Amino acid sequence: MREGDSLDHFFLGPKGELRRFFKEVVELVVDDYIFWRRNYHPKDPPAIPYRQLQSDGAEAYRGRFNQELFALISDLKLDVPFFSPRYMAHMVSEVAMPGLVAYLATMLYNPNNVSLEAAPVTVRFELEVGRQFAELFGYKTAESFCHLCSGGTIANFESLWFNRAGRFLPLTIALACHHEKVEAPAELPTTLWQLLNVSTQQTGRLYAEFQDRCRARELDAHTLFRRWSLDAYGDADYRDLVRDHFGETYSSPVVLMPRSAHYSWKRAAALLGLGRRNLLPVAVDDGFHMDPVDYRACLRRCYEERRPVIQSVFVLGTTEFGSVDPLPELLAVRDQARETGLDSPVHVDAAYGGYFATIFQAADGRSPESVESSWLQPLRQACAALPATESVTVDPHKMGYAPYGAGALVIRHGFLRRLVAEGAPYALDTRGIGHEDLGKFILEGSKPGAVAAAVLFNHRMMPLDSGGYGRHLLDLCRLAQDFYDRVTRLNASGHERHQRFQILPLARPETNVVCLLVLPASALSLAAVDRLNDQVALRFGVREVASVQSYDYLVSKTRIATNAPFITADQRLSALESDCDELTCLRLVFMNRWAEGKTADRIDYLDDFLGILSEHVEALLARKPQPDVGADNVIA
Repeated sequence: MREGDSLDHFFLGPKGELRRFFKEVVELVVDDYIFWRRNYHPKDPPAIPYRQLQSDGAEAYRGRFNQELFALISDLKLDVPFFSPRYMAHMVSEVAMPGLVAYLATMLYNPNNVSLEAAPVTVRFELEVGRQFAELFGYKTAESFCHLCSGGTIANFESLWFNRAGRFLPLTIALACHHEKVEAPAELPTTLWQLLNVSTQQTGRLYAEFQDRCRARELDAHTLFRRWSLDAYGDADYRDLVRDHFGETYSSPVVLMPRSAHYSWKRAAALLGLGRRNLLPVAVDDGFHMDPVDYRACLRRCYEERRPVIQSVFVLGTTEFGSVDPLPELLAVRDQARETGLDSPVHVDAAYGGYFATIFQAADGRSPESVESSWLQPLRQACAALPATESVTVDPHKMGYAPYGAGALVIRHGFLRRLVAEGAPYALDTRGIGHEDLGKFILEGSKPGAVAAAVLFNHRMMPLDSGGYGRHLLDLCRLAQDFYDRVTRLNASGHERHQRFQILPLARPETNVVCLLVLPASALSLAAVDRLNDQVALRFGVREVASVQSYDYLVSKTRIATNAPFITADQRLSALESDCDELTCLRLVFMNRWAEGKTADRIDYLDDFLGILSEHVEALLARKPQPDVGADNVIA
């Protein structure tokens, strides 16, 4: 994006304002694709005779095709209007036009990015995107590895997969050296606990030396590694193997993560056989941030119980509240634990927040725009700490405005991918380290190259710096601040006599997510507050409709535990009877830059929404309370 370019040009627009240009480039894409087909060995005769195209059967087929197509696109008109500034529900918006066009163009060629043979062009696109993410997060591009996947869930799965392989690598090397009569690397620890607490950086050096020792004996290091690895034996048999060698075995490995972590981690623990009980939750504060004090206590517990830590998960932009964990403080705690002999790789789940790092990335040699506001400092500090982490999840289909499914995993120590490599002679060439058939390093066996093209074209048109994505995302963060200020003014206007809107958490938003709790003045219990907010969420949520026009505004909802620090720290909420386990609250995600605009009546969208919300709450509170609370009743 050149200096002075309007960010509006990046999208088709809520009313299709760039429709003429969009139609032109789509027509160009289709015409060029057909030209490409016709000019491959142009003297080859057509496979479908032209007379067949004019037959009665062909005409009937086209009629039936059009009929079914109209039925399809008619059904799609009942889909959710993500493109509209009235949509503030989830982490999705209209797809950026460069990504949309690139996806459509590449989809016609149908590349499968697991193999260079199936995608010689788009695999290169994907690796280029990987280098861009590595640079954004402060990793060395020559040493790191990044690939695209269907979303943050798969990326999180793979982070555990890679980091578990790295955690057990020194132990595997020790076993392989003993059983295969290979001289052990000079710095390889000798005790079981030490072998399970080698830093990933040191592990890479040990693996390189192990490879050298194997080559000296004309042995294949990767074959020996696989032969004596945890993946070869499975956990139960591997523990027995370790006991036979060391006279002791290891306790169940753990993963540490905040209580606000994404639900995908529970799935990952079950899928990889770690067990959900070995996910150790770390407390969060009243702002839903991972607590460094409790993190230190959890690490101390792991040390005392001699439990290896596969990885610690920090969150940069929670999917519920947009809150940002204090990465510098948490990394300092991790480093202190290292000094005692307990190591933990750090994975940052930045599926949502990763693109916010562009706000602080210099553009074309120019310093980023001055953004010294106090509310932005947690985000700035977290992004600055990313180079000290081991891996990052980021989702281009969230704040990157790419089509689904576009997630990404970036690992700082790229050698880890070789530890999980699985080849297939007919498709995935395993010869040579430099041959990047992605399929042998990843969980997915097929994935669209169209996603790589879409993400790359987005990045080319809107760079990953403060002049491109950073400028857009900073505007969205400011939009959330504007909404916060409007709610504050509304509460101060006397509106609070009947109802009050409480922003979650008890501070300004840290990104572009705002959670809102309606507190009726008459409420005596948390259950009453929950019922009211649940009904409000039904009013503004996605439901079965006869027409998309039934929606005036769309927001999402989430639920928080009533024993959460946010509840206990709030003076009004803590005074209510605690008679339920969870509390419903509204959740707004500002991804549409035109939400700062005006309706046809020249009312700001944000004020219009708050006005409709207030009127609906008043109507609910005016209903006569019923002793048996159902879906349409409220006890306030």
